[in-house]
Amino acid sequence: MNYAEISKETIGYLHKSYASLKISPLEPSLKTLIELRTSQINGCAYCCALHTDEARKLNIPQTKLDVLPAWHTSTIFTEVECAALKFCEDLTYKNKCCKEAKAQLSLFFSEREIVDLTACIAIMNALNRIAISLRE
Repeated sequence: MNYAEISKETIGYLHKSYASLKISPLEPSLKTLIELRTSQINGCAYCCALHTDEARKLNIPQTKLDVLPAWHTSTIFTEVECAALKFCEDLTYKNKCCKEAKAQLSLFFSEREIVDLTACIAIMNALNRIAISLRE
């Protein structure tokens, strides 16, 4: 099903929202790690391939990509990355954020960055779920 063609306006708004994150103050490599982790959790093969390719273009080390699903047991992720990944997993797995994860974010991110990080995760979850549900 070509859902983007069938519902151009609705899907177009999602894509425009996603594209607007390019002007975010979030570090592009962090945004890409978050998009990839969200896509891994949701099991969207298309998005995983897309974001892995993007990560390589941003020179994210292959070792980080290899252990991303087990980031919490690795020592190669920064504190900033760990805070963002914890937040990502809370929102994606639980559809909510624990107070500790949100408090940790405020140590590293501005309010704008927290809003953009939340939007990034929410939009990626929506795009993943649409792709998984409507792709053949």
